[in-house]
Amino acid sequence: MLQLALGIAMGISLTEWTALPGAPSVALGLLALALALSMPSWAWLAAGLVLGAVRYELWRSPPAQTPPSAATLRAVGTLEPTRNGYRLLCAFEAPPLPTYTLVYFRPTVRHLPDYGDVFQLEASWRRPTRFQGFDWARYLERRRIYHITTVFSERQFKIVQSGAGSWQRFFSAARRSLRERLRQSLTSEDAALIEGILVGATGDFPPDLREAFHKSGIGHLLATSGLHVMMALQLVYLCLRWTPTPFAGRIGLVILAAWCYALLAGLRPSIVRAATMVSCALCAPLVGREADSLNALGLAGVVWLLIAPHAIFEVGFQYSFGAVLFILLFYGRLERRLRRLAHRAGVQPQKGWAASPLTAFSHKILIPLLSVSLCAQMGISLIQLYHFGYLSLLSPVANLLAVPLAYPTLVMGFWFWLSQGVGVLPVEWLCAWYKWVALTFSGSWVPALQEVSIPAWLAVGFYVGVLLFAPEPPLDEVEEA
Repeated sequence: MLQLALGIAMGISLTEWTALPGAPSVALGLLALALALSMPSWAWLAAGLVLGAVRYELWRSPPAQTPPSAATLRAVGTLEPTRNGYRLLCAFEAPPLPTYTLVYFRPTVRHLPDYGDVFQLEASWRRPTRFQGFDWARYLERRRIYHITTVFSERQFKIVQSGAGSWQRFFSAARRSLRERLRQSLTSEDAALIEGILVGATGDFPPDLREAFHKSGIGHLLATSGLHVMMALQLVYLCLRWTPTPFAGRIGLVILAAWCYALLAGLRPSIVRAATMVSCALCAPLVGREADSLNALGLAGVVWLLIAPHAIFEVGFQYSFGAVLFILLFYGRLERRLRRLAHRAGVQPQKGWAASPLTAFSHKILIPLLSVSLCAQMGISLIQLYHFGYLSLLSPVANLLAVPLAYPTLVMGFWFWLSQGVGVLPVEWLCAWYKWVALTFSGSWVPALQEVSIPAWLAVGFYVGVLLFAPEPPLDEVEEA
């Protein structure tokens, strides 16, 4: 399944970068498939190449004509906060254009449309701009967004059909409730930080603090991913153990909780990947199969790329899959090497000897956490250098200081929300610690690779080589990771 996901990613990238039309892309893929018949391990790669090229060719659309000043839109996304108000992803109802648009609402607009609403809008359309260092226009074009507009007054739009009552609106309202509770009791910076750790950072996250988190190497805490899903589902399962629910029922409820959490977090690629892998792993024993995390990772990639092929070009998608891939492939090997080093240094407990607090800490917490951190850092290193030209060499240390507190932060954050503000002091202490780690390890004193520019083909070739030629770990080692 990993080879199929890689083939789809390569087919999408090939269609994007070489501008091949659909027919030659299909012909190229079929030729590769025919050549691969003598090498079955490559057949899935060739099939994915065809599938990815065709899917992205169907997804892409030519730049649409400028919409009329008066148009009817349908909200197909939920309201997202920005530094200057809110934004909403919409599709064109009249005229029925095959593209999407982003509608920005200023803070002066009080009664905003949300998911499922159909509204008439009078606006002045503009094309997205290209910022220095980031081609925002191209980023939106891959999402089939060619025009954006800003609404300054409620007189500019009129809701003609309400989408209230849909399950998407329920999760949107829940997230808005969380956001309002945090901002009523905490400073704006602390509220944005806790919201980011619980359900993912939004567009109004302080830019300087966001940069510090990413430079220090702990920016993944602001993007809900497998770490968050694992901790949340552990809490759910512990609660279910005290109920008479049968095993299959508990598994079903845990899977349901994973997808509810993904919906609360906005169905970002990282948490969709985690929820898909959890679903595959938990369903395997119910159907008499052994769970295979590598195949689950590949399935998550295939599903997401077929639904949203533009995701392959987004940093969050690349970070999520790159980090998890390296954890699954190399965690067991790296952990064994670190344990041998600790044993030689006299840190690991000897057989028959009582373990000291230091050796117990290193055996149960430090070495596993360091192994995961190093694997994840290796998995995203070239991605980070390609996009940002910066890679901190002390990010594993920063993760050792920040990641262990993610569990109590998740517990305290959701308790703070559901109890309507109980426990503000521990939440503030946790925020202060995260900010200290981020600001300290993003300073100029930190050794780092800076201003390093690598070509796209090198990054792509590296990950292709890892997927195709890295030896797969034993199944029990994969499940341990």
